[in-house]
Amino acid sequence: MPRRHPPAATRAWSVVATTAVVVLVMTFALPGATSAARSAPPSADPSLVRALLSSENPPLVPFAPDTVPAGGGRTLTFDQRRELTERMDALGEERGADFGLAVQDLRTGATFSHNAQQGFPTASVAKLPILAMRLLHAQEEGRDLTEQEREQAEVMIRYSDNEVTDGLYSRIGFTDGFVHGARAFGLTGTDPHPRGVWGATMTTAADQVRLLRALYSEEGPLSERDRLYLRELMESVAAEQAWGISACAGPHDTVGLKNGWTPRESNGGLWNVNSVGYVVGPDREYLVAVLSDGNSGYTSGVELVEEVVSTVTGALEEAAS
Repeated sequence: MPRRHPPAATRAWSVVATTAVVVLVMTFALPGATSAARSAPPSADPSLVRALLSSENPPLVPFAPDTVPAGGGRTLTFDQRRELTERMDALGEERGADFGLAVQDLRTGATFSHNAQQGFPTASVAKLPILAMRLLHAQEEGRDLTEQEREQAEVMIRYSDNEVTDGLYSRIGFTDGFVHGARAFGLTGTDPHPRGVWGATMTTAADQVRLLRALYSEEGPLSERDRLYLRELMESVAAEQAWGISACAGPHDTVGLKNGWTPRESNGGLWNVNSVGYVVGPDREYLVAVLSDGNSGYTSGVELVEEVVSTVTGALEEAAS
């Protein structure tokens, strides 16, 4: 799937419109699937807003050392890594937002991370591990997903439907089931919200790349059939949601992703905007996770994520050439 930008109307979304969305969410006018109005900007993901959080942010979970695997091949030099880190620091200051990044180049084994162990709320990115865990539960029970479960999974990943996600989250066992699943996939810095609000799950960019490796390779607990099914959904998300890591894709590349976005009352209405997935083609093969917080709006968050992805992958490709 080549890179797709959000519709022009989305790119032009004003601060006034952003504020209106936040107000609507605060009054519990919950949106449906974001694909319902193709010409309108995506609705705010209410999963964090309705978490009944206090004025303080959720506590961060303890993080294990960064173990994003690296392989052989040409990688960034010390000076190149230092320069890229400085560019990431400057970008965060310029944008006035926090972000965490983890990238692995599967062709060269090169990796780059920036604040990869910092915790961020997942928003709808949580839907990816929820489906992975549901597939694992079915596999442990010796069965495939039912037709109804498959329909729900497709709506959840392709259109980021929240109501369907509520049901699937309950079927994996709420927070206890999520903790069990996180262990199975080797996620050391991911912790569900104590009140069972899936969108307020805290995670790290490093953990999201670990999950992507489990879905993309044979290293994880899922069968090849289940991995292919999940990746098929990631590669066919609704067009208006195909932004983010797709910024580094060429015209002949395949992109599989899951994005998340939401304003948070506990952070003054500033936005989380996240994108995780893979980009594969003739000239590249990346696993990428970018999580961000403190964005002034949806559009500025998307721009930040895409600039981060383009800058880092561009540096990796330059180093490998």
